[in-house]
Amino acid sequence: DGRLFFLDAEVGVGLPMWMPNGAVIRDELEAWAKEEEFKAGYVRVSTPSITRSGLYERSGHLPYYAEDMYPPMTVDENDKYYLRPMNCPHHHKIFSARPHSYRDLPLRMAEYGDTFRYEKHGSLAGLLRVRAMCMNDAHIYCTPEQVEDEFRGVIDLYKLYFGKLRLGSFQARLSLSDSDSDKFVGDRAEWERTEAIVREVLTNLEVDFEEEHGEAAFYGPKLDIQLKNLLGREETISTCQLDFVVADRFDLEYIDADGERKTPFIIHRAPLGTHERMISVLIEM
Repeated sequence: DGRLFFLDAEVGVGLPMWMPNGAVIRDELEAWAKEEEFKAGYVRVSTPSITRSGLYERSGHLPYYAEDMYPPMTVDENDKYYLRPMNCPHHHKIFSARPHSYRDLPLRMAEYGDTFRYEKHGSLAGLLRVRAMCMNDAHIYCTPEQVEDEFRGVIDLYKLYFGKLRLGSFQARLSLSDSDSDKFVGDRAEWERTEAIVREVLTNLEVDFEEEHGEAAFYGPKLDIQLKNLLGREETISTCQLDFVVADRFDLEYIDADGERKTPFIIHRAPLGTHERMISVLIEM
């Protein structure tokens, strides 16, 4: 059987089942990413796919992201647990599990993590839009002075992967906040400063990009990496986000060279996106 995956109504809509040939592609992509990340100085972690509601309340995903999450499971006398839609809060907890100095940074923490998102039924499409996915995720904890070099390293990974996979050149979109929207948390001046950092990094790296207001993550600006599908429509394959909000919410800190406590920047990145979306692109290309 040459099929890679199938969907089954009894299992659930948007929940792909991988056949042997599809599982081989997944395994090879993941092994390749782990090899490249090891060479780039990443460390690997593994975290659970479920968590108590308080973790997402602290991160801000509740209520900002609640409509895209599966409903909570209530156990242990009204203690609510969620299937995770992203790995970020778990990684932040690992960072905070022990003290850090500036010598520990940048800390590049990677995990191919299973995530679950309650996509609207009408938006589901094959492997492109699903409700269960495995993400080539990582979070880079760094000082302000390290942000540009770390972005450069992430962009280099994009160029490496896309070149080897013969996907051609990608389109870059700098997604910014909207001062008229209450979706975006944090100080307005800090938004403008952080957006300027990303804009300057992309300019210095000679990455062609367009700007789109109102499309940032609620915690910071992001770089959306887009490719055209067979129909000529652009699809976002993955993102790279600069987070200046959540580290403070989780009390993440490091001791700088002067002995002062500082809050790190966090770069969220997933160059190979999810197995589901990337393999969808490879099939169509």
